[in-house]
Amino acid sequence: MPDIKVAMCTGNSGKFRTAQEHLAPWGIEVEQVALELDEIQTTSVAEIAQHKALQAFALLGRPLFVEDSGFYIEEFGGWPGPMVKQALEAFGPSGFTHLADLTEKRTCRFASAAVYVDARGVLHTFADDSRRPGSIASAPDRGDGPRSWSDLWSIFVPEGATSTLAALPPAEQEQMFAEWQAESVVAALGAWLAGSQ
Repeated sequence: MPDIKVAMCTGNSGKFRTAQEHLAPWGIEVEQVALELDEIQTTSVAEIAQHKALQAFALLGRPLFVEDSGFYIEEFGGWPGPMVKQALEAFGPSGFTHLADLTEKRTCRFASAAVYVDARGVLHTFADDSRRPGSIASAPDRGDGPRSWSDLWSIFVPEGATSTLAALPPAEQEQMFAEWQAESVVAALGAWLAGSQ
């Protein structure tokens, strides 16, 4: 197994821990680097991640990756998409559940992109905008497990589940996260990095 160490540019410790889990199968060590990066306004998480990756590379001058994600409410034309952080700051999880009251089906989904910048400054993009759909809960439920760090997980009910992702019974939650890990953009990056060494 190759000996790989890569910097992840994020100030979000939960996102960093998740990336560590998703890269562990390839023996990839991840270093967290918190940087203040501009976020362009677009509906594409891949474009946002690419822009951030280039900024980070200009500051650090070494290989790194960033991961960005969006939360899409289908009946709102995909809003808030990549602007979910700002929407959560404005409305909070309860605001999202109240907004979902205005929809018929409460359907939503996530989309993610991981962008790696190699030593030459070349971008390598891994994107997924078809992650399994779910619905928005009628009220937030954060649960009390170690995976309850995301406000979105306190309102997202995975397809086929009866409670939010954060409040699922531990065994069911671990199964959900294992499935996610196998198909995540960060896992795709890990497989590519391991295969390119």
